[in-house]
Amino acid sequence: MTMKQKQISQEQLSQLSRHICKTIGLEFPENRYKDLTRGIEEACSEFGFDHAYDCVEWLINNDFTKETWDKLAGYLTIGETYFFRDSAVFKLLKDKILHDLIYSRWHHEKYLRIWSAACCTGEEPYSIAMLIDQLLSSRKGWNISIIATDINEKFLNKAKKGLYTQWSFRNTPDDIRQKYFKIMDNNKYAIHPDIRRMVSFFYLNLAESGYPSFSNNTTELDVICCRNVLMYFSVDIRERVVRSLASCLSQNGILIVSPGEADYAKKAGLSTFRSSETTVFCKSPPPKKTFSTSLTNTHQLKTPVYPKTNAIRESSVTGKKPNKEMDPPNKNIYTYEQALKKFNEGAYRKSIEILTSMMEQDKKNSSYMILQARCFANLKEYDTAISWCNNAINCNRLDPAYYYLMASILQEQGNNENAIKALNQALYLEPSLIMAYVAIGMIRRKQGRQKDYLKAIDNALYYLKNMEPDIIVPHSDNMTAGRLIQMLETMFVK
Repeated sequence: MTMKQKQISQEQLSQLSRHICKTIGLEFPENRYKDLTRGIEEACSEFGFDHAYDCVEWLINNDFTKETWDKLAGYLTIGETYFFRDSAVFKLLKDKILHDLIYSRWHHEKYLRIWSAACCTGEEPYSIAMLIDQLLSSRKGWNISIIATDINEKFLNKAKKGLYTQWSFRNTPDDIRQKYFKIMDNNKYAIHPDIRRMVSFFYLNLAESGYPSFSNNTTELDVICCRNVLMYFSVDIRERVVRSLASCLSQNGILIVSPGEADYAKKAGLSTFRSSETTVFCKSPPPKKTFSTSLTNTHQLKTPVYPKTNAIRESSVTGKKPNKEMDPPNKNIYTYEQALKKFNEGAYRKSIEILTSMMEQDKKNSSYMILQARCFANLKEYDTAISWCNNAINCNRLDPAYYYLMASILQEQGNNENAIKALNQALYLEPSLIMAYVAIGMIRRKQGRQKDYLKAIDNALYYLKNMEPDIIVPHSDNMTAGRLIQMLETMFVK
């Protein structure tokens, strides 16, 4: 006689839901408890449990590594996709977005940069690759980068193999299947090697802050497809993800989300672009300004002036005059750690407020200045960010990290040549600064300077291969040397 399995209670699901939301950003309200239970039932054997109840208890009552939570997340997201899903989106991509990009760059820098975020088992990025092949049958002289990321390593491994069943073709024209796939003995279809080589797959968790970044090629993108994934996140995480995706786009870059996620994209300040059948979102260029970004004229840039802190404002609201013999109420109560915490939470204005208050007492602290620069860069106020970078460099000209940040901001503005100058200054101070080589390689590849691109990546790989694989690479958004080597060798050097 077998023992009756214990049932997962509503309270357990509530606890687990809160724990998951706090840890990895996925949201499971009560009306999605069924989905949560299904995911746990599928995941429990991988964690060594026969029954979902025991797995839930284990998850609730223990602290786990990032790898454990990422593995669980793979079971909690739906892996439902197929080639050319949502024909209206792919029609717009082919007839308008990709067509116009190719036409506009035919006699200039020939490149395309596309990201399929939360790509599942690869049908979406491979569909985009097939569209590009139809528009550009001869890609000689073109630098085409299609990156595809997901949190589920099993999905990524399947995508890399490029083997699919009949189920993945339920909206695919017969001529596409005949041209780009070969039927195998096991009734699976293998995608054409040329199409498979066009896409680079790697792990990325959208709920984390590892993008935009030179390290994973998520900068200056022409198109980002991020469909049917934002709905899984909590409100705070969702807003941060959309802001980060918008920051990854080049000027006039396109973000594609599902129709039910359109309101989220609007909140990131993106413009609406409508066709007859669907809607996408565009990153409009900012108004032109006359601000100088020359690295040789840093003495001309002065510290921006900001409103006084809350303590001063409060006195004007209450009508009480501060006692001149006493310190201001908030003097020295802030710390750098508090400012950094707010920055990491995405509360950039609050971080700026804290730093401004601290700098009233310590005006020459370059660490405060550089965090100010990072805040304003994330707010897309690039001129102010550059000003703070230059002030930090004036205080400490020997820190390569300051030049590296300057380069990142300059690249966001499209000022690639000054970005290269800043990166070279960083390398002069620290010749083993791996991410500076990666950044130079990224820029040179986009410019079609293949020789310079390969040289930069070779330099990065040289230093990486002299590191232990599990060591975090500085300025890489917490990427290990081993993972960055894998990414560079599969994504860049093809």
